[in-house]
Amino acid sequence: MKDNITEEDHHSTLLVRDAMESAVAELPSLHGLVSAAVTQGRRRRARARLAIAAGSACAAGAVVVASLTLSGGDGARSTVRPAATSPHESPGPVQPNPYRTPVHLYSTAREEQHLEGLTAVERTRRAEFQQKAAVLLDQLLPDTVGLIRPVYFDEAQYQGETEGGKVFHVALSVRPYDGGPGPRPCSGTFTKGGSCENVTLPGAIKATSLRMFVRSPDVMSTEVAFVYANSKVVFTVYPGVGSGPSPITGKELLAIAGDSRFLGLVHDATQLPTYR
Repeated sequence: MKDNITEEDHHSTLLVRDAMESAVAELPSLHGLVSAAVTQGRRRRARARLAIAAGSACAAGAVVVASLTLSGGDGARSTVRPAATSPHESPGPVQPNPYRTPVHLYSTAREEQHLEGLTAVERTRRAEFQQKAAVLLDQLLPDTVGLIRPVYFDEAQYQGETEGGKVFHVALSVRPYDGGPGPRPCSGTFTKGGSCENVTLPGAIKATSLRMFVRSPDVMSTEVAFVYANSKVVFTVYPGVGSGPSPITGKELLAIAGDSRFLGLVHDATQLPTYR
């Protein structure tokens, strides 16, 4: 067949073969093609991972921004409040710290009779005074009186109870002074079995210090009475039944009555709706 090919056709065939050999020579080997494909696949997977990670970071950032926005926008000042009650409990009103649970001496119906006519605001003011008074009296009275708690229905009455179960009654009566006689005078008959002393408290306040039996020959009360800022004040401590002798001396009670914090409490009592 070669003899039938013209010189021109033979020359064209050589040109095509040289072109194909040149093209094949420029291509990578089969191993190179496989390695390149694997490398390209890995790069695509790496770019996909980066895209997913970037998307996750954006989503997390969006959550953080949203949470900061909802909490006020300032993470340094935001406060996380622990759950104080179970999902089925009502948190109720916020109580002062330390809160003293009131003592109930009678039935609810009977105690509520003493509070008839008071508005919700007046009841709140009264309860706040009781809490303040209980905490202050607890600080001023000796430990022998025990923990002081308010009596629910009467803002003038409080109760102390020791760890051993002894109960002591504390009364702080503050009433308008009508201009009559001041502190009760000492009387031998009145103080039979007790003691009485007329004294002067700081600020030239005339007072009477009394120790006398109440309800029975076994119950000795300690009392101080005086007039202060147009109010008659009677401060009394006496033991409950079976709680033994008085847990405080007349001198100790006088020191409390002359304390500026106690006199401030007396002033607060004059601002109550029940002051009359």
